[in-house]
Amino acid sequence: MAVTANITVSFGDQSASSASGHLSAEIDSRPDGLNNGVTSFAPGDSAAFLVYKSSNVTYDAPVASAGSVAGVGSGLTVEKEDDLSFADSDTASLSTPATGIVSVTWLGRSLGSLSLQDQTTVKAGAKGVAVARVKYACRADAYRLTSPATLAGLTDFSILVFILGHLAGEG
Repeated sequence: MAVTANITVSFGDQSASSASGHLSAEIDSRPDGLNNGVTSFAPGDSAAFLVYKSSNVTYDAPVASAGSVAGVGSGLTVEKEDDLSFADSDTASLSTPATGIVSVTWLGRSLGSLSLQDQTTVKAGAKGVAVARVKYACRADAYRLTSPATLAGLTDFSILVFILGHLAGEG
């Protein structure tokens, strides 16, 4: 068995742009989602995945290493849940850009009400040490990856889906 390691070193003018953005994808594991809660797939199956992005990001069509990818919906409202840690702070970050907070459950100490400062930053009413379980709404685009029945004669394989994102105002 071979062991490999990869590293990417980025070079650029850090002062040229301090903008950041978010782009992520995940298998649609929601019980009522496009895969009906299924997260393991057999050769020949199709697997739906969701793409999340911040408002300052655009992206090219997803490209698969095998099989085919087709869009099945855009701007879907998806509910997610994160446990946010406030470490002597009144701010914490969501894992996915949000359009709104649905509910908050303090797991122990409460720091008051939470508000969405930007798409990923949540601000509490007070500074402190606490954990909040936050349900929030976000937007996603949905795609379906259709797998071939075999790849190179194999029935146990992986397929890579690549999504290239672009920050607003950048090439």
